[in-house]
Amino acid sequence: MITTAQMSLLTGLDVHDRDGDRIGTVGRVRQDDAGRPAWAGVRTGLFGRTESMIPLEGAHLDGDRLVVPFDRATIKDAPAVESSADGTLTPDDVRRLCEHYGLLWLGTENVRVLRPRLPCRRSIG
Repeated sequence: MITTAQMSLLTGLDVHDRDGDRIGTVGRVRQDDAGRPAWAGVRTGLFGRTESMIPLEGAHLDGDRLVVPFDRATIKDAPAVESSADGTLTPDDVRRLCEHYGLLWLGTENVRVLRPRLPCRRSIG
């Protein structure tokens, strides 16, 4: 689990999927409404021009890299989202991303809590 104290360390780190394959580099980190690290943009593709959003739920630091509990295809197929000027995601974008990654979004527009779904659904790990 990524803590608030670790949030400033993430930008620029290499991101590796659950199989150990390098996916890209951490771009901007977005917080939930409580100020906890919730999402990271991962720059992928040639020259890092494409950014895929990944949840930090279940992610951890391993030395100088961020390891996420998803595979490369899941990350690359994430829905495209546009963040606002201040970097926040809309509630609809959060819902779509949660559905894609198999996370359940509990809360309102003001409180966003991510929880892994039950094992009978698409798991995160």
